[in-house]
Amino acid sequence: MYFKKISEQWFLREPAFFALYCTQQLEENTKLKCVMRCGQGKIQYNPILLAGMTTEEVERLLRIEMIRLFLKHPYERQPDGVRRAALALGSDVTIQSAYRTSNEKFSLSSPRQFGLDEDKPFEWYVRKIDEMLDDETSQATSNANDDNEQTTADKEETKKALDAAAERAELWEEDDMRAQEINDLIEKMNSWGSIPGNVVQQIVASTKAKIDYRKIMQGFRASILSNKMHLTRMRPNRRTGFQQMGSVRKFDTKLLVAVDVSGSITDKTLSHFYSVVNNFFKYGIQEIDCVQFDCELGEVKPIRKASRSVQIFGRGGTSFQPIFDYVAEHNIYDGLIILTDGGAPHPTMDDSIAASVLWVCEDEESYNRCKDWMQLYGRVCWMYL
Repeated sequence: MYFKKISEQWFLREPAFFALYCTQQLEENTKLKCVMRCGQGKIQYNPILLAGMTTEEVERLLRIEMIRLFLKHPYERQPDGVRRAALALGSDVTIQSAYRTSNEKFSLSSPRQFGLDEDKPFEWYVRKIDEMLDDETSQATSNANDDNEQTTADKEETKKALDAAAERAELWEEDDMRAQEINDLIEKMNSWGSIPGNVVQQIVASTKAKIDYRKIMQGFRASILSNKMHLTRMRPNRRTGFQQMGSVRKFDTKLLVAVDVSGSITDKTLSHFYSVVNNFFKYGIQEIDCVQFDCELGEVKPIRKASRSVQIFGRGGTSFQPIFDYVAEHNIYDGLIILTDGGAPHPTMDDSIAASVLWVCEDEESYNRCKDWMQLYGRVCWMYL
């Protein structure tokens, strides 16, 4: 009854909300501990928790989920290795920062409540909140033997809040198709109803192409493999038979990944760097060579599977030159990927180096600072940290 009345009101007064709402499947879920959530093309709600609420209160909750979907938080820009609770809370903070929602029963967390700046991007809030959850967990562990009843109650309350937040993001996953469907709807929108202009700008900006390092790396791998195609007389061309040479593609590649372990790189960033290294095995690469560097180059080690723990050396200054010198001396690589914050002098690249180069900067700030000179050597992208 709530949703029928709300959709009728939106049809007359909120064309943007109505259009997006019509693309979603409405689904009851009495097992939910949260009132409402979205994801996987659904709006799920618990009718038991909705009982007793007014239509206006339900409508405010539904508006928030529509804004969340317009910003595509359930479908893209989700940093690797973060908790689902951080995703949900980061989304809440992003929306509250721009939309300034007010609801007596269900208010979103604001950046100020986390001690964070206003008007930052979604992925930035997610990373910062995830770091806070790390600190929260460490504090809880150190106080594990504390007999204070108030401390125990506080920890239990915090755990419930995080579990509730994680449940709201349970359906979230990277989904290019659903994100594109929403982008298509945004591009066709002529009227935004009561959505504030600053929020509309943010929604429209979210449709612009972003540099996603995961997609860049997949394309980088594909470009390396494309160079592995060889002509052969032993296999006929599919269209012309043996009149012309056929081709065979060898699906292997020699890849060197260089990880910046200098003193300017935080432990948190290093863990994300190595999660990127581990992700290479998801892209079909069987083996990679990996090397750590600061102002010197460490030992080049072959890796054949994802690693859970890594020993870090160095933590001194930074120089890219030893990497390029090594690749010039060992001209066996098809690709070189450098994970860094970019804080070092520009290297000199020997003309004999055949490897394609991809720079992965730790964040957008380092990307903007270094992209102009890095692009002289190869492709550049950044991680969402």
